[in-house]
Amino acid sequence: MKRIITLVLLGSFAAVCAQTVCAQTRPRRVGQPQTSQQQNQQSQPQPRPDGASQSSRSSRPPVLSGGNRNPNEQQPAATSTQNAGPEEVSEGDIVRVNTTLVSIPVSVMDRDGKYIPNLRKEDFRVWEDGVEQQVAYFASTEKPFTVALLIDTSGSTRFKLEEIQDAAIAFVNQLRADDRVMIVSFNDKIRVLTRQPTNDRALLREAIRQTEPGDGTRLYDAVDQVINQYFNHIEGRKAIVLFTDGVDTTSKHARYD
Repeated sequence: MKRIITLVLLGSFAAVCAQTVCAQTRPRRVGQPQTSQQQNQQSQPQPRPDGASQSSRSSRPPVLSGGNRNPNEQQPAATSTQNAGPEEVSEGDIVRVNTTLVSIPVSVMDRDGKYIPNLRKEDFRVWEDGVEQQVAYFASTEKPFTVALLIDTSGSTRFKLEEIQDAAIAFVNQLRADDRVMIVSFNDKIRVLTRQPTNDRALLREAIRQTEPGDGTRLYDAVDQVINQYFNHIEGRKAIVLFTDGVDTTSKHARYD
């Protein structure tokens, strides 16, 4: 029995020794350090099966994928302009707005009929259709007038015609040197005695003395003709002055009810 146990122990010891000797006699493998060439070869990208290199892939712009967007779909280039609100205008920019300037000539008199001088913009307020308007500019100006002087030469003025002529000449002499006047006489006919408005005082006096009496009074027709045929083509300040002693009797533009 002792021999059997001894043999078993000796067998186990021999097996252990055999493994130890085998481990000592086996050549040891030591990993060699990789050279720089091998590292470069490992770092280089491997060719893709479809022939496309990684460098060509990296040249494409990055695309954010989201939702059901097709990754192969070309994305529009991003721009810095956005649909924001109205564009802000800096202090150095110039903004031009086209407006219509309406000129309103006025004359201010007191209760005694005397002109009031030295008025300012703050002394005036203007309304249009119930809405107050801004007075953008105010100045005392001496712009020239274009005056149409209409002289009644109807039958009723036959014995007063010379007085009417003297009054018309006195009126012309009171105008400024650059004011222009046209002379028109009317009875049953309308006569324009000056071809165009003029500031020649001698020519105006001669035209006034040429007025002759007639029949009828076409007052409204004379005013209508001056406005539509002459004043429509004249710029600036305009006025119509009537010298008459009666009412209209034969105008085509008048209604007699």
